[in-house]
Amino acid sequence: MDERIQVWTAQRLHALHQLIIDRGGEVITVAAVTGAGEVAAYTELVLPDPAGLRALQNDTVVGPTHRGHDLGRAVKLRMVAETAARYPELRRIVTTVADENTPMRAVNEALGYRRERDVAIFQLKL
Repeated sequence: MDERIQVWTAQRLHALHQLIIDRGGEVITVAAVTGAGEVAAYTELVLPDPAGLRALQNDTVVGPTHRGHDLGRAVKLRMVAETAARYPELRRIVTTVADENTPMRAVNEALGYRRERDVAIFQLKL
């Protein structure tokens, strides 16, 4: 794929979060932080309608030096617990994972996520 990698900055991330909030949504972020203050892993959940039945799990990231310690699973479990406590009407969390991301697919399956459908990206050069 000829895809330009987008550069994420703190300013861009804050602007995106503000857009979600301005539209009536909420963003929940759960992080695992080392004793030195480094973010080792995090996951983010977007509730487009906090009173709704569905949420979108965006990124779950584990820093390269922290992989292999089950942190992806830990932050996702904490996110589910926090979300269930705050939004008891919520019934479904949807996420996407690339086929080649075997570790995250295994985490999702262990937590009860089930594959719903395949998604494909097509490109045509003009």
